[in-house]
Amino acid sequence: MQNPFRFGSVVSGDDFADRRRELAELGRELAGGQHVFLLSPRRYGKTSLILTLLDRLRAQGLLTAYVDVFRATTAAQLLELMAQTVLRGVESRPERVLRLAADLLGKLRPQVGTDPRGKPTLSLEIGHSPRSVLAVREEVLALPEELAKKRGRRLVLVFDEFQEIQRFPGVGLEKAMRSHFQTHRHVGYLFAGSRESALRDMASRERAPFYKFGRLVALGPIASQEFVPFLQVRFKRGHLRLSAEVGDAILAAADDVPYNVQRLCHQLWVRRAGKADRIAERDIGDAIAGIVEQDAPHFNVGWDRLSLHQRQVLQAIARSGGRNVFAGEFLTAHRLGSHSSVQTSLRQLLKEQVLAKTGGEYRFADPFFREWVTLRLP
Repeated sequence: MQNPFRFGSVVSGDDFADRRRELAELGRELAGGQHVFLLSPRRYGKTSLILTLLDRLRAQGLLTAYVDVFRATTAAQLLELMAQTVLRGVESRPERVLRLAADLLGKLRPQVGTDPRGKPTLSLEIGHSPRSVLAVREEVLALPEELAKKRGRRLVLVFDEFQEIQRFPGVGLEKAMRSHFQTHRHVGYLFAGSRESALRDMASRERAPFYKFGRLVALGPIASQEFVPFLQVRFKRGHLRLSAEVGDAILAAADDVPYNVQRLCHQLWVRRAGKADRIAERDIGDAIAGIVEQDAPHFNVGWDRLSLHQRQVLQAIARSGGRNVFAGEFLTAHRLGSHSSVQTSLRQLLKEQVLAKTGGEYRFADPFFREWVTLRLP
């Protein structure tokens, strides 16, 4: 029998824990031509949510395109990827993609081929000089609006991990994107990212090019009244019962993070399928212990990369929680030294996403890593 829980990859269909409120809200905004910045911590199912959203918008008759900025390392690569995905979002046949590209990007002499799966690919003649990249930039950034007008349909264009464009060599791309996008009347843009502070700065820092360009939406945990029934259905498919109370305990043990919940449920099913008819609360600890054992090599590598003081801070938070970490009693009890030293370590741990900060509390981004640290406490 197949494990009914999946983790670590993009999911869709009935594998997707339905975020009804988020899907409705984002769909309404984007279909209406509004722009949105979607802030999401890691492991919250951002990409699965986005792809499910685009499926639903396509069913409503909208054009859609999804650009994974992580796939590009230069502005030129991003522009080529953007042109390719926008054109493929409208046409599936290579000859039609070529005709459309020639019509809208004729000056760039586009070349269309197919990838191993038979999908059309597009390459543009991008030279190495700044003038060549500038010419491509102007043509490609105008493409979404031109394409939407040509087809007489609204287009929704997603840039996933959008904050990564700030790492590209050279300057001016962000300003150029804002300059073009603000004139587009037939395109709704969704800018998503898992480095929340970086993406938030891009949207809300007064001197940033995308300042107040769109609404900020923070992706939070899935509401328990939605998530627990989803888990119950999945466990039932795997011939195990789950009470609402134990479902709530699973969410709490996984810090309400969707990836962690699916991972924990996957392990619970492995341990109890064929041996019991229901999941009990006492099974949760055993399942977490199994995950910690599986991930120990990974945790060891991450631990080795930390400074001694960063390890001390993590041990202190694992032992006493992440509130009031700058209080004199906390610093003294855990021998953490000065306020500034703790602040420096916390800043780096947040940057590396080892910790997350919610409502003034520092917590482990991965509860299973917290358990691993707890087991190693002196």
